[in-house]
Amino acid sequence: MFYWIFLILGGLTLLSADATLEVTKNVGGLSKFVIEDGSGVSSDMTQKFHKMLSADMKVVSLFDVDESYTTQMYDKAESSLLNKDANYILRYRLLLDGSGGVKAEAKLLHNGLILFTKTYLLKQNEMMVFLAHSIAYDINAKMGGAPLEWMKRKVLLVRLTGAKRSEIVVADYTLSYQKVILNGGMYGFAKWANREQNDYYYTSLSDPRPTIYKGNLASGSKSPIISSDGMAVCSDVSEDGSKLLLTLAPSGQPDIYGYDTRTKEKKRLTNYSGIDVNGQFMGSDTIAFVSDRFGKPNIFSMKLGSSAISQLVFEGKNNSTFSAYRNFLVYKTRDTQGSDLHLISLNSNGARTLTSDGSNDTPRFSYDGEAILYIKQDGSRSSLGVIRLGLNKSFAFPLRVGKIQSIDW
Repeated sequence: MFYWIFLILGGLTLLSADATLEVTKNVGGLSKFVIEDGSGVSSDMTQKFHKMLSADMKVVSLFDVDESYTTQMYDKAESSLLNKDANYILRYRLLLDGSGGVKAEAKLLHNGLILFTKTYLLKQNEMMVFLAHSIAYDINAKMGGAPLEWMKRKVLLVRLTGAKRSEIVVADYTLSYQKVILNGGMYGFAKWANREQNDYYYTSLSDPRPTIYKGNLASGSKSPIISSDGMAVCSDVSEDGSKLLLTLAPSGQPDIYGYDTRTKEKKRLTNYSGIDVNGQFMGSDTIAFVSDRFGKPNIFSMKLGSSAISQLVFEGKNNSTFSAYRNFLVYKTRDTQGSDLHLISLNSNGARTLTSDGSNDTPRFSYDGEAILYIKQDGSRSSLGVIRLGLNKSFAFPLRVGKIQSIDW
């Protein structure tokens, strides 16, 4: 039974890590935007940083971004000759502090005027991409763009590396940064335990029985939470971190359980002879989950404390993964051509198709509901995708690190 669930949330082959714009609006009305390296000495580090910033500013989507690498002294008021037609110039300067950290200065210029300037300090230069994310976030905020808090968050993923072997990895949304935080066994279904992203849950399949653990990033410590025959997965965490939704199968068939992190008590929420998995909170008194009650995987909901079950999705024949945000659902539908993601509001009729071509799977809403993270497989090309719902744009970041089993952010 576990392997049926494992395939539903299955991993994808990974390739490289450059940003590719998949869907764009007409950029003819957008102002030309260039990025200049003002570090004084061009190096692999400063050029890679330019590439990171370019990728982020494309995702910001407020400008027509010219990705050409150019340089200009940081304190110059004018642009380089190559950028004389640019409306906006983002110039940065990187300085190593000699102890593994980086000091960065950035400013936004418009017609020779400084619109924004800020100094950034980074303790670990291997996390340089998060510095780029912070600059792009600040430029977006200065220009009045839609919320981009998700851009600075870390992605938690499980990467399959071989037979009965996997790793848990912390990354950024572009996968430019990746750090293995747990290896040496078989792990699955990693989930952030809190909004601060310093604790996480995961399933160990190396134990005598599938066991859910809680880990801490800073200390590297891990402690068991609960075990179950068949399968044990933490599929969602309440906003305050006090409640978990677990999939457990003590009698062979998986059901949804609630778990209180303070009292350590669990409560069975569904009781079905088939498959109930992937429970997710929809507010404080309702959960949604995947079930095969009608023969194929579909998405249902129930009020906590009630046994009444309601079907949420009426389109598609194999809706096996989803993510919930308030009254919205994004879910995967499989057909003979692959699988696509669709968005519905529980307050209105009809579904909005979010993806096309290839196989699109494992959607995850951002905390603020502004964006969706997902895995995209298109032929031999696999990517981590980001959909900006308000702008009707999606971006793909190709991967190259084995196979992905699960993601969270």
